[in-house]
Amino acid sequence: MAGHGLSKSRISAWRQCPKRLWLQIHHPELLETSASTERSFKIGYEVGDVAQGLFPNGILIEDNANLSAALAATKQAIDTHPDLPIFEATFQHEGLLIRSDLLVPTLNGYRMIEVKSSASVKPYHIDDCAIQAWVLQQNNIALSSVELAHIDTRFEYQGDGNYEGLFHHENLDNAVSPLLELVPHWVTEARDTLAGEEPAIEIGPQCNDPFECPFIAYCSRDMAARNQPAFPLDIMYRMQISMKDELRSKGIEDALQVPAEYLNTMQQWIQRVSQTGVAELLPQAGHVLSNLPYPRYYLDFETITLAVPRWAKTNPYRTQVPFQWSCHIETRQGELQHEMFLSVSGEDPRRACAETMIACLGHAGPIFVYYQSFEKSRISELAKLFPDLAEALLKINGRIVDLLPIARANYYHPDMKGSWSIKAVLPTIAPDLDYTLLSVGNGGDAQEAYREIVHPDTAGTRKQTLINGLREYCTLDTLAMVRLVWFFEGFKPSELQES
Repeated sequence: MAGHGLSKSRISAWRQCPKRLWLQIHHPELLETSASTERSFKIGYEVGDVAQGLFPNGILIEDNANLSAALAATKQAIDTHPDLPIFEATFQHEGLLIRSDLLVPTLNGYRMIEVKSSASVKPYHIDDCAIQAWVLQQNNIALSSVELAHIDTRFEYQGDGNYEGLFHHENLDNAVSPLLELVPHWVTEARDTLAGEEPAIEIGPQCNDPFECPFIAYCSRDMAARNQPAFPLDIMYRMQISMKDELRSKGIEDALQVPAEYLNTMQQWIQRVSQTGVAELLPQAGHVLSNLPYPRYYLDFETITLAVPRWAKTNPYRTQVPFQWSCHIETRQGELQHEMFLSVSGEDPRRACAETMIACLGHAGPIFVYYQSFEKSRISELAKLFPDLAEALLKINGRIVDLLPIARANYYHPDMKGSWSIKAVLPTIAPDLDYTLLSVGNGGDAQEAYREIVHPDTAGTRKQTLINGLREYCTLDTLAMVRLVWFFEGFKPSELQES
């Protein structure tokens, strides 16, 4: 359609769902970008900057707001500096515009390198490369290879600013070649979509594959809530997909209507509580906890995983670096103290995290966590990293008490909808503690807040706001465990004393 230009991203949107592209162009005001999508964009920009840094003397084509200027600058760079890499090289063919991440000259033409922040090649990456290669082909740009550079999680950063090896380059020539003849058909069909009426496409798997569609709220607006059972089959803990499919084939969508022979003991419990609407707390939870001594410690970590490692001896996406911990200390029932570690300097926080945690947790007393494999793994990693602290850290691991299996075995409320996550349990036992009121309300928010705090361009007032948000969030995580233990033990303090 003459009135609407196309780009690689627009073709990709059409490939996911024609309705998505149509809405993106004709009703952009309906777009709702999730926080996770925004985080992905930011990570992608950071990864792209590092990729450019690996090719010295490269020419960056800027002029993002003036594509005509970008096209002219690209041509000039190719004509005057054929021996230099080009970043964001801009080309168009019959209204389809692309910007190539890296064009690296060789004796036989350019290496076209698409840079992705993922840890592997995805099917849609190949489509992206085919679209770009086709436009370059139409512009008579000789390509020696088509490659995708993705994060290599085996890379270990040494803290020296050298990111050679961060990317694994995969040659996609064979995968892209058969798609080149399809690209013009994609272009034609995308234009036909834009020229027509809004496509009549129902909600389906395409709404989240390969990306979360930013128009889901719009497309699901007419789905009648009355047709959705209050307790769908998905609340059934660990019910296999094949079992759900079998039940749906029999017309059973409501978890309350599932025959008993399809359910294990846990699922029967979920069904019974959901049917009666009355929560059940078994006495065993209180019996187990009441036998544990004081002082009691309630511990939670916040960690960061980075696509581009920041500190020595860390791997992209694999190393979870703890930058914050919260600990409520119960000296006797109902009497609390609170301590916290939070590193916001941007320096490697692991040594200080380990030392302060050792000092806080002392030598005796149970250490409550929720899902112990996470905390224990982080502590074991710190012990391996700092041999002089290993004995003390591993002793901490030996004192950990996991509240998750205690909760799962002994408590269920219909509002939990089959989940025993702390955020599902807490509203049913302590509704006054509300994560939704926090500016940092989940682990993803915490990671993003930390990234923004340590970014050199973040203003001081904004940084302090984020720091306060992290403090409130991590504090609530450990206070939630305190209240959970009190609930299981039947303890109802008249006044919370905390210092």
